[in-house]
Amino acid sequence: MAALATHLRRHRGALTVTYGGAVLENTFELLYPFAIGLAVDDLLADSYRGIGVFVAVSLAHTLVAVARQRYDARSFNRLYVDLASAVVEEQRERGVATTSIVARTALVSEYVDFLEVAVVAAIAAAFAVLGSLVMLFVYDPALGAVAAAAAIPVALLNRRLVRRSSRIFRPLNDEAEREVSTIERGTPAEVRGHFKVLGRHWIRLSDAEATSWGVVDLIALGLSVFALVHVTDAAGEVGTIFAVIAYVWSYLGGFDQVPAVLQRMSNLGDIRRRIDGDGEVIRER
Repeated sequence: MAALATHLRRHRGALTVTYGGAVLENTFELLYPFAIGLAVDDLLADSYRGIGVFVAVSLAHTLVAVARQRYDARSFNRLYVDLASAVVEEQRERGVATTSIVARTALVSEYVDFLEVAVVAAIAAAFAVLGSLVMLFVYDPALGAVAAAAAIPVALLNRRLVRRSSRIFRPLNDEAEREVSTIERGTPAEVRGHFKVLGRHWIRLSDAEATSWGVVDLIALGLSVFALVHVTDAAGEVGTIFAVIAYVWSYLGGFDQVPAVLQRMSNLGDIRRRIDGDGEVIRER
């Protein structure tokens, strides 16, 4: 069905406001290390200019964040009501079993949650990685180059994680679509077997993410040690040293956020296929 794309187009104005607000919010957040570093250096020079900049950035960030979250609660609720109702109506007309419709309305909730939470998290991760990298190049081009090089193996690991997660989500969603009928008519052994299968899939997803995170954390450790030695050897102003270290930590923090976001993104294709009614209908057991 074209319902998913159609309804998203109807709500694209609200989505634009939401994601535009998230970009603005993360822009102010990206400026925190700069503003704090400036405040430190100015205070050491008996000036309060940096404090004024820091307060202005903080207030702007808070106002944008509060306004965006209040707006999101209303706009995404409207999107969920609109999309879930359309999915139920159209899949009824297609003769899809009620148990599958129930499961697919749950997928609608997951999809809307992705748009509300995961996309905003992806924007934050992009600012943490790309924005912090830009700021590192501004402060110290050599450190910025090393940080950029560290991103190459991280990107390869994340690519592998997405491929592996995509292969796990399809059978996981297949099993989820059978849940209502299994609970309704299954024997105790069948119900237990159903939840054991779900548990195994979730363990596989968790293991894949944990492995990627562990390797990335080792890369992050190496970059952290290099940054600490390099920045202290440079012997710059205290505020500048703080800002550089803060951007390194923000950059590495973005690495930590990316696997979870990518793993959720890898499930979107299968969710869209089910909501749009493409592919075979899962048979009840």
